[in-house]
Amino acid sequence: MSDPTPQKAVPFRQVLESLIDETRLFPPAYLHRFSDLSSADLNSLKDVWEQVPATRRESLLEDLEDLYDADTLVSFDELARFALVDENARVRASALRLLWDYQGTDLIPVFSRLLEKDPDEIVRALAASLLGQYIFLGEVEQISASSLHAIEEQLFQTIESSETKLVRRRALESLGYSSRDEVDPIITNAFESGDPEWMASALFAMGRSNDEKWVPIVMEMLDHHERDVQIEAVRASGTLEIEKARKPLLQMIKAGIDDPELRTTVAWSLSQIGGDQVGAALAKLLKKAENDEEAEIIQNAIDNLEFQEGLDNFELMDFSPARRTDFHVVKGETAVGDDGLDEAASWDLADSEEDDEEAEDES
Repeated sequence: MSDPTPQKAVPFRQVLESLIDETRLFPPAYLHRFSDLSSADLNSLKDVWEQVPATRRESLLEDLEDLYDADTLVSFDELARFALVDENARVRASALRLLWDYQGTDLIPVFSRLLEKDPDEIVRALAASLLGQYIFLGEVEQISASSLHAIEEQLFQTIESSETKLVRRRALESLGYSSRDEVDPIITNAFESGDPEWMASALFAMGRSNDEKWVPIVMEMLDHHERDVQIEAVRASGTLEIEKARKPLLQMIKAGIDDPELRTTVAWSLSQIGGDQVGAALAKLLKKAENDEEAEIIQNAIDNLEFQEGLDNFELMDFSPARRTDFHVVKGETAVGDDGLDEAASWDLADSEEDDEEAEDES
């Protein structure tokens, strides 16, 4: 990606003129100019916002989403906060996604109000999801107990309400972070409903719970016939760092995974679990990635694996941080062990022979 610094030299007035001008395409090079808006620039944007056609506002926010996903150095918090009150639901939804990493408590009431009153289902569902990170922050005592309790109560009420299934599922997923006794029965009921969508959300919540009591269920669902259920089981196996899951996940890769999302989810979960043969498996997946996006995800998994292995080395030297990061629940010591990695132990040899055959075919 090109260095965004030169774009800062573009006067913001020129950016706004281009945004309003429907006769011309908005220059993508100007997108960086919306990052870290000053108060003066934000006010200038507010002054002309109503002159920007709705479809162009949608496109702008969607393009900023793509940039936000691709560039970790940009921040569109100021614009996104303003866009939360846009009359266009798609703009509001994009604004919420641009605030995915925002952790300021000042927006808790805003997200709460959107969950309760926004007329659009997608916006309400996104608000329910965003409230989940505040439950995590409450569990690690980064926000007040009263704020945590209020969020939990709203999400409990949402699940029991006449809300749409999507919004209620997102509320359940957010409650996965909560240590409240009421959460486990809700997760269990959702899983035992037999509804694949509720089962998938229950598994997602299990992964967030950091509780090993869910391990048998997660393991059982790793080969479930419903795609979404299987994907969430794979995701949960990584989040819970289930060592027993290493072997079936490696076997999935060796057998071949046709579904791209399942393939990348397996890669990321293996990077969280770590252990023998995982590095070789991820390297093979990277070599056979079908496109740049998949290759980037798998490379991120490889980087995560190397990072986790580096942490393990530090732990061996008696450097034991309380948490690996500020924003991820870290599982304590586990009694779950590996059952039979003998089949996986042949990974390197099998891969080497296959690579040799491929080289001969190419020659």
